[in-house]
Amino acid sequence: MSATEAAYQEQPGRHAAIAAVWASAAAAPGATLVAADGCFDLIVRARRCGPTTAFVYTPAARAHHALVEVGDRHVGVRLRPGFGAALVERPDLVRAAERLSVESPQDLEELVANAVEAHPRQPGVVADFVLEARASTGAMRLTGISAARERELQRACRRWLGLSPKAFLRIERVWAAREAIRGGGPLAMIAAELGYADQAHLAREVRELLGVTPRALRPVGILQDLTAPSR
Repeated sequence: MSATEAAYQEQPGRHAAIAAVWASAAAAPGATLVAADGCFDLIVRARRCGPTTAFVYTPAARAHHALVEVGDRHVGVRLRPGFGAALVERPDLVRAAERLSVESPQDLEELVANAVEAHPRQPGVVADFVLEARASTGAMRLTGISAARERELQRACRRWLGLSPKAFLRIERVWAAREAIRGGGPLAMIAAELGYADQAHLAREVRELLGVTPRALRPVGILQDLTAPSR
């Protein structure tokens, strides 16, 4: 996750809509790498000098870096794709999160779980799209659907996923590539299986969306990065 000396820990969520509950602490100032993962997070930030703040992180279409200061501590709850509206359409949620302690991530998880339960459920068009996208490892094509259906999907994805359908599919495919690369498969074969034009195309997508090179994802001997964020 990090380009700094930030300690990062996460555990699986206890609610079906929650992918993970995580915490990080910055031991040095710098920039932390944030990969494009297609997920919304509710994050509480406690600064060494300054007030505790909270915010909703909305999915980005490419990797970027977030600046952190020494002593910054964050706790976050990451939703699975398709539940974002439950966070962004509840402005009171951020204010409630700011009253919580970074020492009690379970309280933040409960806050998010209650918000999801109280919010209208995602429409079928979004749930079906996410399932199909994941089943196809992002290789599904948005062809053969009516113009009205495409507009409905575009609107629903913007609201619930925070991304266009094409951007979400791109992220799904690169995360499938990430897992295959971490498994040690040949890059050319992975590129072909996932529908990339060639190995160079795969490498460009990994760099742009994950912020690293394919080589950096490779396991080294029996070692593997076990701290990489889940989704």
